[in-house]
Amino acid sequence: MLTPNAHNPLHVSTELAHLFDDPQAHYGTVNPPVYHASTYAFPDYATWKANTTGEQTREFTYNRAHNPTTKLLEEKIAHLEGAADCIASSSGMSAVSMALIGLLNAGDHVLCINTVYGPVRSMFTSLLPHFGVETTFFPCTACPSLADYLRPNTRMIYVESPSTGLFEIQDLRVVGRLGRERHIWTVIDNTWATPLFQKPIQLGIDVSVHSATKYIGGHSDLMFGLTAGTAEAMAKIRKVYTLLGACPGPDDSFLALRGLRTLHVRMKQHEAGGLAVARWLETQPDVIRVNHPGLESFPGHALHRSQTSGDSGLFSFELQPRGEAARAAFVDSLRFFGLGYSWGGYESLLSPLAFQYYGNEALRQELGLKEDQFRVSIGLEGVDDLIADLSGALDAYRQTVIG
Repeated sequence: MLTPNAHNPLHVSTELAHLFDDPQAHYGTVNPPVYHASTYAFPDYATWKANTTGEQTREFTYNRAHNPTTKLLEEKIAHLEGAADCIASSSGMSAVSMALIGLLNAGDHVLCINTVYGPVRSMFTSLLPHFGVETTFFPCTACPSLADYLRPNTRMIYVESPSTGLFEIQDLRVVGRLGRERHIWTVIDNTWATPLFQKPIQLGIDVSVHSATKYIGGHSDLMFGLTAGTAEAMAKIRKVYTLLGACPGPDDSFLALRGLRTLHVRMKQHEAGGLAVARWLETQPDVIRVNHPGLESFPGHALHRSQTSGDSGLFSFELQPRGEAARAAFVDSLRFFGLGYSWGGYESLLSPLAFQYYGNEALRQELGLKEDQFRVSIGLEGVDDLIADLSGALDAYRQTVIG
């Protein structure tokens, strides 16, 4: 079995392919077996009793708690993140939910970035208040003065960096240091960068959550979540894991392992394609701005570079306003960009940003989201084909009569 060796570190692509794999334990199969089992039988009464009484803990007893296929994935992610432990779950939202429920108590106060992913915002505004947890949303620009937002009962700071929609950058070292000094849990959604390009725990963050539905799965055929963190944080989160029943199926864990093996190769192509398209969009007269942290023109680019080693293919851009008909013409003229909510798969996707908060005009204005802004996920298609596609769509956009 290949295990980490600090004295002889391997390239990350080698680790993704082989770390913790043990083919000879499974008849030499290069792919790990998928363990379809709800129950793991004990060999005898004495072993069962020792496990039940806590005298001797058996690793696999019931699938809701642990599965051999899932364990391999968790070990790989924990190593990539530099975390003490990792828990796999059934979706990105389940990963977030476990972190919140595991670390918060009634009477606690949370600071959360105001541009947080919509369903997570709903967790803070609609669900957690029922359990006595209050949330204050702070603007991305407030990170240097985040201490001013703290209350005596603040117990968590929740961030995204880059943020949803506008891709603003948070100083993770500042957040982590503040959390340690004030004994406040710090949590980040690290889906955009993946563990390859950003390692928040090494920057002082307690917990890193992922929607592995996105880049880690990589093929748009999987719903999956990952929660990785420090030993103290994960001990609390793992206690609620089996109670929530958020375990993934072994087939999904296998798909996540499959995606993980090619993550390094795919992310390099997503990065190159995303930057190429973003730089092209910057030159187009109909484009007001491009929100991509990897661009030298992006506010926060230097901070982004100081805490990441690469970029994904997800960013947004804003067009000169021409009205609803022009927006429809732009979207409907695209051939290779699907209109969809997710991202991080092999295919390119596009979605209008303003619709995230349809019906809540005040919040949309507060977050700075406009009707002519679009989020784009650059897939694995040829970059020249994607640029040509966007060029044709922009032609349709500018030719639409404003009315």
